[in-house]
Amino acid sequence: MNAPIPSRVLRSYQQRAATFLYERDAAFLIAPLGAGKSTSALTAFAELARNGHRRHALVIAPKLVATTVWPAEIAAWPHLEHLRIGVLEGGPERRRALLEVDRDVTAIGVDLVPWLVDELAGFPADHPLFDVLIIDETSRLKDPSGKRSRALLKIAGRFRTRWGLTGTPRPNSSMDLFMPAAIVTDGALWGKAFIPWQKRHFRPRDPFGREWVALPGAEEQIAADFGTIAMTVADQDMPDLPPCNVVATPIRLPNAVMATYRTMARALFADIEGRSIEAASPMIATGKLAQLANGFIYADGADDPVEVHDLKIAWLRELVESMDGEPLLIAYEFVEDLRAIRGAFGKVPALGGLTPAREAAQLVDAWNAGKLPLLAFHPASAGHGLNLQFGGSRMAWLSPTWSAELHEQAIARIYRPGQARHVTIHVCVAAGTVDEMKRDRVLNKMSAQEAFRRHLEQI
Repeated sequence: MNAPIPSRVLRSYQQRAATFLYERDAAFLIAPLGAGKSTSALTAFAELARNGHRRHALVIAPKLVATTVWPAEIAAWPHLEHLRIGVLEGGPERRRALLEVDRDVTAIGVDLVPWLVDELAGFPADHPLFDVLIIDETSRLKDPSGKRSRALLKIAGRFRTRWGLTGTPRPNSSMDLFMPAAIVTDGALWGKAFIPWQKRHFRPRDPFGREWVALPGAEEQIAADFGTIAMTVADQDMPDLPPCNVVATPIRLPNAVMATYRTMARALFADIEGRSIEAASPMIATGKLAQLANGFIYADGADDPVEVHDLKIAWLRELVESMDGEPLLIAYEFVEDLRAIRGAFGKVPALGGLTPAREAAQLVDAWNAGKLPLLAFHPASAGHGLNLQFGGSRMAWLSPTWSAELHEQAIARIYRPGQARHVTIHVCVAAGTVDEMKRDRVLNKMSAQEAFRRHLEQI
């Protein structure tokens, strides 16, 4: 591969990664968050296109990443700026029309994969859309029963080249590797049927098959197999970053709130402000407990919150006041959390599932330009791929997250190459509540069931 030498220089590991992808039609690039995986993939594709081997790259990425990061990467690098990119967004008719436009790169949100697969069914096998498939954050397709992953697996073989990019290849266990590998290799690595593969390498821990553990030697074998198709960028290859520390602040809920909390945990029922609120199962009760820890509980849906306390918003208000105008990213879990944030601080802009793509791009630009003192975001919607390291170095979580992957990905929005300041992550933890359970699950990689069982034993 004769990689170009742009005025903005690729790091040495990015050059190696681009060469690795260029030489393979089925490959994974595993690199730390913020390593510039998209730039490496685009560099490899640009070389393939320049040498006449490929004509088009179809990029599937988290929605906000597809609409903001990939176009920005192409514009930011001189050796890529000649690539014409389009983002498939809007209603079905608009997306269908955009799909027909001649360009070099087409980006689409992973949420639209089922629609895309249906649309591509009518395209001829030699269409440019089937040249290169790039999946950004393959962990989004880890569910073997998910509609998106199953739909994409059906047509994976039609693409001449398939690359998977991720910083968290196995966020929960080695089983998370199967579906991305099935798609990228079109089944060549482990086949396309998950259950037989699962039974060869794992055994159920419980009679219902909710949890599985690896058989002796299975983890090593899976890692060795996966290593044949993947390049991994080591942490030591990354540029030095300033320190990052996580500050967890415990708060104690009022006795009356804790009494209600315990009743909901044990009886799946509670009387709150004259309302009788039930949970249909222990897992639903877990969500109710998380709401109570945050200061409210949904009675009859998300439009019917019952307020219980405001201690977390008081914590956030005190944190903001102590920062003297320094920008702050605020992670929220529930819609009611966002309402409470805006009730305390006014119309705080937010990056979330309902934020239109154009508005999201404008918010990212405004944040990085230092124009937003506060920016709220939902980790599940804006926790992957966005570059927010230029606008601030402080982040606040109203509560811990359930997911180790989301925890790492969200922090990496500001703790990534380009960040020049000490990064501080503030987390509010309601003592004796599900907050501690979530924290344990993220730090100790417990299953949800095990963490919940331990939590019940403690209360």
